[in-house]
Amino acid sequence: MKPQEDQGEFWFTVGRVNETWQSGVDTLRKPYLKARWPDTFMEVHPQDAEPLGIESGDYVRLWSDDILIQTGGFQHIEPGSFSFTRLMDDGHIRVGSGEVEAIAIITDAVKPRLLFANFLYGTRTANSLIHRVPDPVTNRYRFKIGKAKVERLRESPYRKDILLLTFKSRTYAGPEK
Repeated sequence: MKPQEDQGEFWFTVGRVNETWQSGVDTLRKPYLKARWPDTFMEVHPQDAEPLGIESGDYVRLWSDDILIQTGGFQHIEPGSFSFTRLMDDGHIRVGSGEVEAIAIITDAVKPRLLFANFLYGTRTANSLIHRVPDPVTNRYRFKIGKAKVERLRESPYRKDILLLTFKSRTYAGPEK
């Protein structure tokens, strides 16, 4: 599976941010953490953001119309019945779509052609862009990856006010020597 660069697709992955561990419920009641991560965000590499006219603090829309969603299966225990190919052939996987609005953070903490977002935060969940085909043994999604297109929507109030949101890197290289 390779995103089509000529169509403006990026690899998209989601994960956790240490400060907002779990669902963010605890985070939302702590003012200093709420100020650090006030809304859904998306990290993008500088070389990808520049041609799209995206700056840190801009609202962006991410979307995909190529999200694999499992709708059935795992009812028989026979060799090969859990394979992705077999689930597709048996009609248990469909293609869906999703989108999310987020605040852009320009950083070289992500590789070019890769976008990253906190997996579940606030009312807008980035998980809506991730393939939903679970592992047959654990019933957990196989990978937290998908494809997404991105476009700049507008400037957010966070863009110029560091009291609302800091764009300081969340990676720590250690003390300077």
